[in-house]
Amino acid sequence: MPGRHSAPSSATGSRGFAKYVVVAVVLLLIVAGGVFVAQKVFGSDCGDPSNYTLAADPAIAPVLQKIVDDSSPEDLGCAEVTVTAMESGQVSAAVAKGDDVPSLWIPDSSLWVGKTVRSTASLIDLASQSVASTPAVLATRKDEVPFFDTWLTALKLEGLRIGNPLANTISDAAILGAVAEAGGDEKALDAVSTALVPIAQAQAATRGEADPTTRLDDLVADGGVAVVSEQTMLQYRTDTGVELGATVPPTGSIFLNFPLAVTEPAGERHDSAKSVGTALAAVIESDRGREMLSEAGFRSEDNAPLDSDRGIGAVESLAIGDQQAAESVLRQYQVLALPSRTLVMEDVSGSMNYSAGANTRIAMTVQASETGNRLFPDNASMGLWAFSIGLGGGDQDYRELAPIRRMDEKVGNTTQREVLLQQTRTLPSLVGGGTGLYDTTLAAFRTVQQGYDPDAVNSVIILTDGANEDPNSISLDELLATLRTEQDPSRPVVIVTIGITDDADAGVLQQISAATGGTSFVARNPAEIPNVFVNALRSRSGR
Repeated sequence: MPGRHSAPSSATGSRGFAKYVVVAVVLLLIVAGGVFVAQKVFGSDCGDPSNYTLAADPAIAPVLQKIVDDSSPEDLGCAEVTVTAMESGQVSAAVAKGDDVPSLWIPDSSLWVGKTVRSTASLIDLASQSVASTPAVLATRKDEVPFFDTWLTALKLEGLRIGNPLANTISDAAILGAVAEAGGDEKALDAVSTALVPIAQAQAATRGEADPTTRLDDLVADGGVAVVSEQTMLQYRTDTGVELGATVPPTGSIFLNFPLAVTEPAGERHDSAKSVGTALAAVIESDRGREMLSEAGFRSEDNAPLDSDRGIGAVESLAIGDQQAAESVLRQYQVLALPSRTLVMEDVSGSMNYSAGANTRIAMTVQASETGNRLFPDNASMGLWAFSIGLGGGDQDYRELAPIRRMDEKVGNTTQREVLLQQTRTLPSLVGGGTGLYDTTLAAFRTVQQGYDPDAVNSVIILTDGANEDPNSISLDELLATLRTEQDPSRPVVIVTIGITDDADAGVLQQISAATGGTSFVARNPAEIPNVFVNALRSRSGR
């Protein structure tokens, strides 16, 4: 029975000799570390392998499926592994709730593991800190690659396609890159927060924004810049044949690091899931596994550039120095990205005709309102009141100029957005009388509360240049006490106050806002107007 492991033998070779050869082969395999090869040749001791589920980020799931298909149950620790593509945010929520929890999980970043640990107050075992990596890049058409000195500069680009930061880290990457650049500098972090407002509001208009591949489709069709991973860009070229351009700021980039976490709930299967996870990590990190990952456009865990001049070459890895600051900014984005339901109160008391630089105070208010109108997306809802003593007739100090409606709702032959602009421009004709602040504030609060939308941030925005002048209104103490009593934590309404010039009673306005968890601002001159509504929108996150 000749073979490559057997010495030449004569036709008179005995059966006993053949048995000796088999035993020798097995011993040789064991000595050489070939236990798994022997199992494949002579049979498995696994019998009936157990099945374990692996939830993997959609970017890496396809190549993981190929690696698993190329492996035997013995390679995987006497187990079969079922791979499912799931967004990292979706799995994190499932683990936190304890519903449909996978045995193993490969999110796009360790940030998701940390977030899940904090939300569950339970540690999560890691079978591998990183099985692959890929940097975030700014993708463009091939011949339209711009230069960005920082990620903050990129964030300020109008129309930047970043995706949905609530779902995955690649959509967080531009934000996290800017946070990493800022370090512990509060002013720099505030600049990042300010840059987020228009992006978040645009996101609110298209909730569930397209995945990275569709963002690249849009980029190819319409131009612009999209934040995607290097791997996604390379896979897009493979799938479509379209060559794209890409860049990162000289400061570096955020890397996705794809850790392998053991999420099997506590119990008798948890320890075995850890063993399977360790075996799976070994398979992924083997020479064959690395080769398959590289072919799919992924870097190894050391972030080394891909071979054959693929990708963007060497990139410095940006590290998040202050994790809490990063999470604060991302929470802020989450709030900002919610639709808005807002009632705007505009002061038209006589003092609004006083000069403010080259304009009057009412002109400043109109300018601020027009700026704010442009910031709100179509799916935001907004209404408008004007107020001064007796403006509404009798004891009523407010007049409704437009009820709360979606900005894109048809009103006659126009839209709510246009109605608001038209009504805002009539404010100068209404100026006169005293400031009826307290009664109007309470009425506006109650109006928004009565029509509360649980899927939106419900708020009142007040623009005024003075203090309450209505002698027949409730007092400040009564207003504050009523707001605190009627505020429902499960149906919160936030009051944001904006003082026009230093004559506004900043102390009173701050108290009114604070009673509902809101924030107060003062626009001292026309130059500050563009930032007033930006800051008002930011304040909804409590920062």
